[in-house]
Amino acid sequence: MAVSVVDETAETRSAAAAAPVPVEAGAVSVVDDALYQRLAEMAAARADEMGPGHPELRPAAEQALYHEARLLDDRRYRAWLDRFTPDCVYWVPLDLSGDPREQVSYLLDDRRRMADRIGLLETGWAHAQNPPSRTVRTVSNVEAWPLDGGETRVRCSVVTWEYRRGRLTPFASRNDYVLAALGDDWAIRVKIVGLVDCDGDVPKFSFVL
Repeated sequence: MAVSVVDETAETRSAAAAAPVPVEAGAVSVVDDALYQRLAEMAAARADEMGPGHPELRPAAEQALYHEARLLDDRRYRAWLDRFTPDCVYWVPLDLSGDPREQVSYLLDDRRRMADRIGLLETGWAHAQNPPSRTVRTVSNVEAWPLDGGETRVRCSVVTWEYRRGRLTPFASRNDYVLAALGDDWAIRVKIVGLVDCDGDVPKFSFVL
């Protein structure tokens, strides 16, 4: 069974108890063996040479990822969550080529768990986000490939700078996506944040990568 590594403090736990986080209506967990298998296959394929990206898909993929970066930097977390499909998954692995069924993860969230995290941030009781982080993201090297069923596989490089309590901290990653739709109604089905130092001394993060 996959395990998420969560940075919880006594203050956060007591605050969460004092201010219950609403559960998103209709949220149903889709984390099952089929999903784990898809994530494991995507992780294993990270080292494969996929050839050049599809030039006609790249502009729409860039538009989606730039919009996502702006939503996160502006802390518009509900609007960000609305861009995920009901059967989505958000994974920050500890091992870039590992199997989520056999390793711990920094985060492995379905939509319901994502809504829980955002709800906690919105209460203002999350000790690790008081004051909240200020972030700016640079998204580059965007490539896109068509998948079956109208989905799009996207890969990009991201550097996220976080400023909090007088400290500026960088987080560099190569992110993989499965986009269920492009254009104005772009939607994310799978997001994998592959931190380049995932198996090293990663600084604590309590904002959304």
